[in-house]
Amino acid sequence: MFNDLAKGVYEQGASVRAYDACARAARARMSSEPENAAALLLISYAAQLFVEAYDDQPLTAAAADEEYDQFSRMIETLDSAYRDGSSEKKLDALNKVSLMLLTPRKS
Repeated sequence: MFNDLAKGVYEQGASVRAYDACARAARARMSSEPENAAALLLISYAAQLFVEAYDDQPLTAAAADEEYDQFSRMIETLDSAYRDGSSEKKLDALNKVSLMLLTPRKS
């Protein structure tokens, strides 16, 4: 459901531009998938945070890998909850990802 967004970032080398494209794609999907709007907004926000942190800044391969792993975990958390369809699981996943977004960057 949302894994295609993470796959797109990976296929584009997990670069700043890849995350920017992901953020735009997630926002674009919101109008056609209103039932997924909250999850797509969090995905867009997470991708945009990466762009803001690393645009015009050096990014080591280790940092890029770490950031992508975190981003992938967020998307997998949302994807599995939304696949299940339970409102309770969806809300739990939205809250978990929101907290993940508050975790300070290590790099």
